Amino acid sequence: MNYSWITIMSLLVICKLASAKVVLIGKNTILSFDDVEATFTPIVRNSGECGILYVAEPLEACSDITNMAEKRSKYRSSYVLIVLGGCSFEEKVRKAQKAGYKAAIVYNDGYDELLVPMAGNSSGVDIHGLLVTRASGEVLKGYADQDEMKLWLIPGFGISSWSIMGITFISLLAMSAILATCFVVRRHQIRQSVRDLPHGGQGLSCMPRDLLQSMPTEVYSGVLEESSTSVTCAICIDDYCVGEKLRILPCKHKYHAVCIDSWLGRCRSFCPVCKQNPRTGNDVPPASETTPLISPSPNSITSLQSFYDLPIVVRVYL
Repeated sequence: MNYSWITIMSLLVICKLASAKVVLIGKNTILSFDDVEATFTPIVRNSGECGILYVAEPLEACSDITNMAEKRSKYRSSYVLIVLGGCSFEEKVRKAQKAGYKAAIVYNDGYDELLVPMAGNSSGVDIHGLLVTRASGEVLKGYADQDEMKLWLIPGFGISSWSIMGITFISLLAMSAILATCFVVRRHQIRQSVRDLPHGGQGLSCMPRDLLQSMPTEVYSGVLEESSTSVTCAICIDDYCVGEKLRILPCKHKYHAVCIDSWLGRCRSFCPVCKQNPRTGNDVPPASETTPLISPSPNSITSLQSFYDLPIVVRVYL
């Protein structure tokens, strides 16, 4: 009887996802049975295998099986159905192999439906060994010895340690991509909000060199002035040395001339301490201990802009 290969392949995929390894296909009949493969026999290949099922004689197969496997084409093998009990699982598999069968399907002789992988010596064993429940064995026995009934052995879908690691790695990558996207979107929003400010937002353009050079300077003498609160440059975090040139901003904060020139000349036109724009002059009271570090002005957006201009580095730890 001819069957559509598309139907058969769809069935194989469905059964694989359902972890059903033994599938019986016939006219108007599709039955699947859960099973467990023995630990000492070869596993079923990914493509699956097809054959005809026969019942062993004797059924327990503790002695040589009298009904030998029939010679079939390379696309159809002979499988034998054996009942558990009387001798070891390994002995049953070896008897089936001796009789020429390609797989030994053993069903439980008791009413315990729990399937446990059977162990044994793998030396010289080259056929499949599968254990099914008693109920499955009784159903399979009723369809045995029928050429129109095809028995498929399909590898089940299992989750290995490699699969778990792969899923974990992909999940981490997905979370990292989401975090990176959030950072990029937020940075774009900050830049857009700054562009919407009057004149494009104060403090975003480099300070002209002539304006920078017009700011007063002094030579550090080592004497701490009454209005000064620090002898350290807030940019390079180094103490001032006698004879060094300091530049004084309109807000009265002092820095190394080299440090503040570099700072104001690289799109950061605000005081590193009080965030005041040096272009506005001294229209803001001098900073004190109660002065907020970031004032509620467009310059605060400038500080955020400088923060979001930093490169984004996303690390994945496994």
